[in-house]
Formats: sequence, structure tokens, C-alpha cells
Amino acid sequence: MAVGVFFPVYLNTVSGIRNVDRKLIEVGQVYRFSAYEHIRRIVLPASLPSFLVGLRSGLGLGWMFVVAAELMGASEGLGYLLVFGQNTSAPQLIISSLILFAVLGKCTDAVLKGVERKALHWQDGLPQKGK
Repeated sequence: MAVGVFFPVYLNTVSGIRNVDRKLIEVGQVYRFSAYEHIRRIVLPASLPSFLVGLRSGLGLGWMFVVAAELMGASEGLGYLLVFGQNTSAPQLIISSLILFAVLGKCTDAVLKGVERKALHWQDGLPQKGK
């Protein structure tokens, strides 16, 4: 599970760092920022949106890997409930497990989206509904 979640987060973070606007780097050079200041004041804030997108996609993959791992031989959990419902011909158990899986995934994504909204309040973008 950790390997599957690691790569989306890593690739998005690296992409965000590599795509920091060159003009921002030049501004840091004009202000004679040290290497630490470059990272803290320019690179990290500029790459934070990509990191958070990778974290959200990794979270979705993480939930899928958890259920897949439980399908392969766990004695408890959502995956086990799905297999148990299939083996005992209990569609209500299967459907309730899927609904619980969807609710848990949506709740954790909403928490991460709230963190993203707070961390990126400075970012200019299109206004969204409900604001």
C-alpha cells in the first residue's frame, strides 16, 4: 500500500518543484536569498499545490489498496465484509460495505480538501460555488 501511495505523491511533488516559475527564482536571487530561504520562501509555497494534488490522489489509491489487501485474506475490514457478503449471498452486506467505503473516502477527501483550502488561501483562482 505504501509503495502505491508513494509514487503519485512523489511524482506530483517533483513536478511541482521542477515547474516553479523561473521569475520567482530570479526574484529570490535579486533579494540575495540563501539556499534555505529559496526553498522555504519560494520553492515550497510554489510546489505546495502539486504536492496536495498528489496527496489527494494518493489518498484515493490508498483506500483502494486497503480494500484490495483486505479482499486477499483479512479477517476483518471492508474487503472482508465484501467477500463475506458474496459468500453468504447477502447483497445488503455488499451494498452497505460499498456505501461505507464511499462515505469514508469522501470524508477523508473533504478533510484533505479543507487542509488544501486553508494552506492555499493565497492562491489566485476562479471563484467556486458556495464561497
